[in-house]
Parts: sequence; structure tokens; C-alpha cells
Amino acid sequence: MQLHKSRPELSDEEFLALIEARKDSFYRVAYGYVRNSEDAKDLVQEAVCKAYVGKKHLKERDKFYPWFYRILTRTAVSFLRKHARAEAWEREFMETAQSQEEQWGDALWVRDSLAGLEKKSRTVIVLKVYENMTFGEIAQILQKPENSVKSLYYRGLKSLRERMLVYE
Repeated sequence: MQLHKSRPELSDEEFLALIEARKDSFYRVAYGYVRNSEDAKDLVQEAVCKAYVGKKHLKERDKFYPWFYRILTRTAVSFLRKHARAEAWEREFMETAQSQEEQWGDALWVRDSLAGLEKKSRTVIVLKVYENMTFGEIAQILQKPENSVKSLYYRGLKSLRERMLVYE
């Protein structure tokens, strides 16, 4: 019988390097949920703190990013539950539409259409389209079979297309 050597916990330097390498991606994912720059920064900061405290539970270092994205998305969902973001989205929409209507019109149209999607489909679409992740990576993050992730993606795209046709 071969004994497995337990791998030492990620060092602080390794942890910081991994976070630093994808900090922009983390911010974009958080922003995709809350649509507010300061809230997105707070979410990333909170997720980093949670991950730092829980890094001793990470068994495989090569699974760091799926593990961290899971923490980040759960933190964002929790935030949204605690804060009624509908009012803030509407307020931001109105302010943006009034000040930069032409420049942001299409982006707001897409954002509003995305906002109406089922949460799981929206998450898959954001990770796939905006973060250029593979279905396999998304499946790891969401802890779902890859075929389920593909179904969520294509169902979400179909729904998104239908929503966007209604708004034309």
C-alpha cells in the first residue's frame, strides 16, 4: 500500500499569484451579476477572503480556479438575495440611458435581456461568452455534467434570442 503524501496548503505567495493572474476575469464575472462597479469589487474582495480562509480545504491545486469561481458565484448570488438589486438596475439603466443613450443602447439592451434569463443559464452564458471558458471548465465551476452545462447554454441562448426579438 502506497501512502499519499499530503500536499502542503497553498502558500500565501502562491495564493496571491493565482488571484492576481485572473483578477480582471473575477471582476467581470462579479460585475455580470451586480452591474455596479463598487459592488463587483466588494464581491471579489469578499470571495478572495473566503477563499483565503478556506484554502486549506483545497485538495488539488490545479482545481483552484473552478473552486474560486464557485466561491465567487455563490457570493454574488448571496449578495443579490440580500440586496434587492432591481431598483439599482433600473436606476442605473435610466441614468446611463439619459447620459449616453446612443453609445450604450445596444449594451443595455443585451444586459436587460440577459437579466431576464434563468440564473443558471445566465451564469453559463456569461462564463462562456464573456470569459471565453470551455464547457468543461464551466461544468467544473458549477459542479454539473458538461452536457447539462451545454443544455443550459443553448436553452439560455434560445431564450435570449426570443427576448431580444420582442424588444426590437
